[in-house]
Amino acid sequence: MSSSIDISKINSWNKELQSDLTHQLATTVLKNYNADDVLLNKTRLLQQDNRIFNTLVSTDSTPVTNQKSSGRCWLFAATNQLRLNVISELNLKEFELSQAYLFFYDKLEKANYFLDQIISSAGEDVDSRLVQYLLAAPTEDGGQYSMFLNLVKKYGLVPKDLYGDLAYSTTASRKWNSLLTTKLREFAETLRTALEEHSAGDSEIAILREEMQMEIFRLMSLFMDLPPVQPNKEFTWEYVDKDKKIHTIKSTPLEFATKYAKLDTSKPVSLINDPRHPYGKLIKIDRLGNVLGGDAVLYLNVDNETLSKLVVKRLQNNKAVFFGSHTPKFMDKKVGVMDVELWNYPAIGYNLPQEKASRIKYHESLMTHAMLITGCHVDETSKLPVRYRVENSWGKDSGKDGLYVMTQQYFEEYCFQIVVDIDELPEELATKFTSGKEEPIVLPIWDPMGALAK
Repeated sequence: MSSSIDISKINSWNKELQSDLTHQLATTVLKNYNADDVLLNKTRLLQQDNRIFNTLVSTDSTPVTNQKSSGRCWLFAATNQLRLNVISELNLKEFELSQAYLFFYDKLEKANYFLDQIISSAGEDVDSRLVQYLLAAPTEDGGQYSMFLNLVKKYGLVPKDLYGDLAYSTTASRKWNSLLTTKLREFAETLRTALEEHSAGDSEIAILREEMQMEIFRLMSLFMDLPPVQPNKEFTWEYVDKDKKIHTIKSTPLEFATKYAKLDTSKPVSLINDPRHPYGKLIKIDRLGNVLGGDAVLYLNVDNETLSKLVVKRLQNNKAVFFGSHTPKFMDKKVGVMDVELWNYPAIGYNLPQEKASRIKYHESLMTHAMLITGCHVDETSKLPVRYRVENSWGKDSGKDGLYVMTQQYFEEYCFQIVVDIDELPEELATKFTSGKEEPIVLPIWDPMGALAK
């Protein structure tokens, strides 16, 4: 059934609205000013800008980090979490792990992962949803925590002093991504043609793959230098501690990740809140990854109260919490508050009744950004948090010196993922990951839960 727009009705609707003084006030304001500026509820903003937290990690996490014009938030959030361990272990005043080190290898690995996906999907028509999705953004900057773990397992971690953000494309990656994507699409056609038209065997494909890998590396080396340290090779790092004493460390990147950053890659697990699916079920994202042979993107779906309690438990154990949210939805970047009622949209008759499950289904909501929870304020009666302290990676001019307040309501509506250690879970949840008996719900790579945090 179709119904074209009736011009006479348009005129009638317009006449009715012209007689509505409330509508006229709203349209006068919105035609003259930015909607986000005039609809910001400053009374609500002042109320929610409460920086008192009774549960905090003890280690100072300075300096504030800045991913700049790149989609590396997941690498910043993950390394900002681990740097607290290095600061504590080495008695440092401030410290950063090298995000660029991981960024270089992530790009290299994603390009190779893409080639593998093109080969494995050769039986699909090029116009299929899967192949078109794979071709859309093969080396985008974003990622998931499991992809971070895949990188660290293979390449380890190094101090930022050894490999910083000196290359332009590290902090402004758009053009670099564009050139890599164009070349990878060309390679995709070459591989599919060889498989479809020439029935190329494994040896021929292997030769093509190696040639492509070398060309990808050549292109990458135009924009970023190969990191000066190798995963299993020892490096030397000199540093000054809080007491102004000079120290020298000799370590490999893989050893630095375990000995100083204290990362046991077997422990972190991802939990999500996706009300489209039953709670207590594992959810796997098909074909999503970066390192061939690495772990798949796997979540355990739980309710918001469980997520909140686990955040509190982890903070009480002096550990920050990696989390993914729909950002910058309902975020005031100047003051640094994340709250769903910050903008008075109902005042202009713009209401948002969709629930979280529906927003996900209709692509109105998905995880777009990863940050770090470093504190919360727990209500003494309910023992549940009412607000959180969030460390972002947009520099000190974003929020209050890079820090935000996130309300519990925002957490429940627009937070999708947290990462905790498996031994912090109740036994009934931990066994979901360890029993081997749980069959996960498998979602396609284009599902909103497969979105990469940027």
